[in-house]
Amino acid sequence: MNIKIELDNKSYLVNTDKGIDLSIPTDFKTNDGPRFYEKRNPELNYYTESDKEYNLENGGGCNVPIIKLNIHCSGTHTECANHIIKNSPLINELLIPDYIPSQLITVNPEHSTTEKYHADTNKKDRFITKMYLEKAIDLDCLSFNKCLIIRTNPNDLEKCNQDYNKTPHPFLTNEALFFIREVGFKHIVVDMPSIDKYNDGGKLGNHHIFFTDNGIANKNTITEFTYIPDTAVDGKYFLNLNISNFKLDAAPSRPFIYSYKKL
Repeated sequence: MNIKIELDNKSYLVNTDKGIDLSIPTDFKTNDGPRFYEKRNPELNYYTESDKEYNLENGGGCNVPIIKLNIHCSGTHTECANHIIKNSPLINELLIPDYIPSQLITVNPEHSTTEKYHADTNKKDRFITKMYLEKAIDLDCLSFNKCLIIRTNPNDLEKCNQDYNKTPHPFLTNEALFFIREVGFKHIVVDMPSIDKYNDGGKLGNHHIFFTDNGIANKNTITEFTYIPDTAVDGKYFLNLNISNFKLDAAPSRPFIYSYKKL
């Protein structure tokens, strides 16, 4: 299906049948998904009543699955300020556009930087810096400065089942987060389990930078634990986050990006 999108007095044509899926599937049978802090795999059981299991494979009349899932630490999800700030809007209360103008960039995390981070760092850390983002982002196209999608190199499929407890992920410097906000991005999509370091002492400093305006919760979102295939070239897209309607600080999501034609 083709849809027409009007943005800043310009028209774009999007074919919704040709989206690129950025989510990592949750396979409850193989449990091959990624892990972050969580040591257990997502669990799948079936509803049982009067010793009858509602599972087609075991002779039940239908499937009634019951799952146990760590939203933040087991797969693709989108979160909001309620993740770190009490009494702020829940993820399903945010009015997020169906098609968000976005920029996809690929970065090579650096092993050293003079830029600041709010917690101790070491030689094993890999940083995504403001200096790098300044070069990678098209700052002349303000219309698409709504969502920044960051793909990190190397970009192999191991990201889809990586144990990040054993292999720490790269993360952004504080200055990188301030820069992302400064140029107008309200949403971030990353292929990492967090925009903060694996253990920053529980401060979640980058989250606080992005989710607050003068100490007050805003309506920004962060989508983590994606996999961005190499078939998606760097550039501009429209993004549909497809967030589950959960009354929580975060919910599983299935982001798709769509290329477009100018009209």
